[in-house]
Amino acid sequence: MWERITKKISIFLLVLSIVFANTLGVFANTVENIVEGFLVEMGENQVTVEEYDGTVRTFPFNSYYILRIDTLNVDSSDFKPGMEIYLKLQNNKVSFLEGFSTVSPGHIPEGSKVRIGTIKKIDRDQLIVKLDSGQEETYFTSPATILLRDGLKVPLSSLYEGDMVKFYFDEIDSKIISRMSVQGKSIEVKGLYKGKLALADVIKKELTLTDLKIFRNGGWENLTNSKTISYDESSPIHIGGQKISEDKLKYYKDNTVYLAVKDYFSSDRIESMVLESQNEAVYIDTIENINWFGNSMELEVSHRNLTFNEGTIVVKNGRLSDINSLDAGMDIFIVGDGTSGTMSANIIYVYNEGINNSNIGQNYIYEGRLDAVFRNTIMLKDFAYLNNNSWEAFNNSKELYYDEDTIIYDFDEKRILSSEEFYYGDYAIDEDSRYAQENSLEDRYAYLYTEGDRVIALMVQKNRDSLLKQRITNGVALEAPENHKWTGWRINIANAADWSSRKGQWMARKDSFYITLEDAIIIKNGRIIGSDQLNKDDRLYIVREDLKAKVIIVK
Repeated sequence: MWERITKKISIFLLVLSIVFANTLGVFANTVENIVEGFLVEMGENQVTVEEYDGTVRTFPFNSYYILRIDTLNVDSSDFKPGMEIYLKLQNNKVSFLEGFSTVSPGHIPEGSKVRIGTIKKIDRDQLIVKLDSGQEETYFTSPATILLRDGLKVPLSSLYEGDMVKFYFDEIDSKIISRMSVQGKSIEVKGLYKGKLALADVIKKELTLTDLKIFRNGGWENLTNSKTISYDESSPIHIGGQKISEDKLKYYKDNTVYLAVKDYFSSDRIESMVLESQNEAVYIDTIENINWFGNSMELEVSHRNLTFNEGTIVVKNGRLSDINSLDAGMDIFIVGDGTSGTMSANIIYVYNEGINNSNIGQNYIYEGRLDAVFRNTIMLKDFAYLNNNSWEAFNNSKELYYDEDTIIYDFDEKRILSSEEFYYGDYAIDEDSRYAQENSLEDRYAYLYTEGDRVIALMVQKNRDSLLKQRITNGVALEAPENHKWTGWRINIANAADWSSRKGQWMARKDSFYITLEDAIIIKNGRIIGSDQLNKDDRLYIVREDLKAKVIIVK
């Protein structure tokens, strides 16, 4: 009898343990998470929420769920888009959702709405942005909008088309940007490469190329016999204007491929690639006109007509840019693909560079004689200013303003002046006075970098330079500057173009060359910097006399 009782108890305990274990298993696999944000859409079986950091996510409802607004049980129809909501998720399904109607409509913590995208077009206070989601949005700046680059506050005029930016908003429905943060130099093109496709490893996301060349000084220069470069799934691949998947790369072994490469944690990474379809043709020319309906452009000198497509790699201001950023009159390097009859552009490299990055900026470079220096005011006489990359001279006076933030550099004494030293110094005097004659004093001359009529930085010097000897050049620092034992600080410039006033266009150079920096005022982000603070790959706008730089603006 005891044996039968013991056996029944054992069976009961076994069944109980199985049930208990299964029950524990159910609860052990239940994962609960919290999500907060704003209601985008309430569906019958799911809800879409925009989290406070801007992430939009959709969650299905659990088989059993609770809906509340301000602690009261409600139906799904009572929820309105834009309402702040709080969700509890079990196994990624909504088990509890509460809305809050007491908060002011559209109010969110300052800067908590975030978007990330690439600037396609800049038109004064209007930015057309392509978001990471692929959508296009139009946002607006205001005088209160803050722009950060590398963690430092910089003027809005330093924005470029092609910049990748994180946007912050203070209101849920607002299009006015509160703050912008440019994503470092990661969006700048490190180089344009050309090579033969030897191997495509879709597992490691790597391409191995042979006979690799780099675009430099208006042509292709040999770089290395073989190189392996990484890419990611978002890197677009095109051939003949058609987008193809990475899986098809294996069929294009030994094809010529063109790459736009960026720096990725000190390594090369492919940002965009185009496979050659037929035959390469190279042009250095000027865009005469663009037919946006026919996706084509006519060149001014060669009179060639080329088509373009969504795969065309456009590099402008050192950045990958949208094809819509092109305009008639731009001076370009083109890699064409096709035959004598039809030609499509695989690469368009824009040489054009100006003092201002876009029409947001109102920066100018002046040169002239200091006729009078008052507190906060300068009278410039017999002055000139750079107008469309050429000096335009005037024989009258120009009033400009300076303040405590203006950087004043005495070229002859090699030192920064305070505004008080500048005001009380002998920089603008009455040359007919006894004091001036007894001390052999004369008015000084100056280069001035301004925002409108406000002087950001100026360099004063005793002797005046001949503006007729000067030319305007833009290019890229091939390497970091060096302090040469004979010339002092100098830097090597590549991919350079000189402005031709006679032709009214940028003339691409076919060589790299050194310019000396000892006589130059160098401006970066509105501040004067030293020669040793220039970096490899810096894009430079240069006013120079022969090989001596006078004004350099780091772009």
